[in-house]
Amino acid sequence: MDPVDQLVTAAGLPAPTREAAAAAWETALGAARTAWPSVKLDPLQLAKFIGERLTGTDVASALAAAPAADLALAGACAAQEPTAHAAFDTVLVEVEAAGAATRAPKDLVDEVKQILRVQLLVPRDDKPAAIVGYRGKGPLRGWVRITATRELIRHQKKLAREQPIERSLDEVLGAGADPVLAMLKAEYRSEFATALREAIADLGAEDRMLLRQQIVDGMSIDEVGGALVGATHRRLASRLAMPVEEIESVIRLVQSQLEASVTRYLRDA
Repeated sequence: MDPVDQLVTAAGLPAPTREAAAAAWETALGAARTAWPSVKLDPLQLAKFIGERLTGTDVASALAAAPAADLALAGACAAQEPTAHAAFDTVLVEVEAAGAATRAPKDLVDEVKQILRVQLLVPRDDKPAAIVGYRGKGPLRGWVRITATRELIRHQKKLAREQPIERSLDEVLGAGADPVLAMLKAEYRSEFATALREAIADLGAEDRMLLRQQIVDGMSIDEVGGALVGATHRRLASRLAMPVEEIESVIRLVQSQLEASVTRYLRDA
């Protein structure tokens, strides 16, 4: 059986003509080779893998609408082709995108990336590799990102269960020298700087001049414009998706940088 016949049989869809099916197959195979030039592709194996995932009124139009290159990589990975496994690492960068979206720490992102590399690519207990679960309903990168997001959330919930006594931000702030405190400072300083910059940018020229004069006269930050503080609080609460009562703790966390930041941003504004 040649790849076109294999494709039609596996899809279970009618072919307008064999020539149309053959043309659609050659286009799909060409796209796969262009996308993954280093991957060794077995046309007969791929025709079966891709055909089983096609839906539509006929095999030619269904294949034209499918993400053929992504399906080809997934099929080669499922067939345990080493060059496909190597190429799949370029798709696994979506784990990092999922980590950024879930605010997962880097060590957890690295751990989940390795977990998915095994789960998706390695058969276990007489079961095929989980990559066969990719049906081509969307881009492979999107499917991997969703899978990674679910895995990251699962691990984060597991860590939360293993550490049932949660520390409030105020408790962390009062803990003195603490690696958690250092991590929070690094995270919130950037968010606070952005919120402050946006709040200053919204001030009128007269208000910015007043603030400049107050700082030059040596007034403390508590005296430098309640409007600015309020605006910064609101923006920070929105950016961090954090309850209002927690925002004061974040402000105290970066207090040592506050006056210097105001001076710098007012000078540049």
